[in-house]
Amino acid sequence: MADQAQNLRKIAWEKKKKAKYITVSSGKGGVGKTNFSVNFACLLAKNGKKVLLFDADLGLANVDILLNITPKISIIDYFEKNLNPDQLIVNTAYGFDIIPASSGFSKLASMNEEDFNKLIDIFVYIDDIYEYIIFDAGAGISENVMKFVSISDINIILTQAEPTAITDAYALIKVANNQYGLDEANIVINRINDEKAAFNLFLNLQKIIDKFLKIKTNFLGYIREDTNIIKSVKKQTPLAALNPLSGYMKDLAAIIKKIDGIDIDIQKSGVSIKDILRRLVS
Repeated sequence: MADQAQNLRKIAWEKKKKAKYITVSSGKGGVGKTNFSVNFACLLAKNGKKVLLFDADLGLANVDILLNITPKISIIDYFEKNLNPDQLIVNTAYGFDIIPASSGFSKLASMNEEDFNKLIDIFVYIDDIYEYIIFDAGAGISENVMKFVSISDINIILTQAEPTAITDAYALIKVANNQYGLDEANIVINRINDEKAAFNLFLNLQKIIDKFLKIKTNFLGYIREDTNIIKSVKKQTPLAALNPLSGYMKDLAAIIKKIDGIDIDIQKSGVSIKDILRRLVS
């Protein structure tokens, strides 16, 4: 009966969900996906949107590390201690909330259908709280990644200008299309300084996709190589707060506008002392 009730809740949620669900994924690790997700959430929040960033690489937590947060709870507690979904939510100093993943728990690396339906219950519960829920998915074509891809309204595939990254991005799109029915994918080329070169990479990928798959692909844009992102990682502070006028943030703002038509003011993306104090006492 519990499984049946979960399935019914999932069906109702899929039909009536209010938040916009966005998955950020990549075929290959190390292409900058979590930095993209964190700064994406930060920019939306600083421009007045209510945002939750869900660390969907469930067995290898990264979001909390980039934000210099040490959560007292994580997604593993939801399964093992039967916590309520709102107990998982962690406020950040940057205007958005997160649900952290857990590191070193192999049982989360590949969830069965029952556990995934239990995970969906989190979003059934919090759906009307947020305007945007962003999944920072793991790299590759694991079943976990594909499940997040399959439930999202918008799918962003991040890749970069190297053969293995492009090949793995194609593999991800192929599996998502053939096995999970994905019918639209949005491509971002990271760490490239030439817009024409980035677009040509997309066109080459699109030609292969159009030949073998039945899926619409969109070029969202590119993000230039920016040493500021390395500094932000070392400081465990989003670049949107550390250097909001950097090239990376200008490119990301342009991508967000293409995604949802939002005019982003990057000068709003710096975090204030008032914001930090407000979050600490909330």
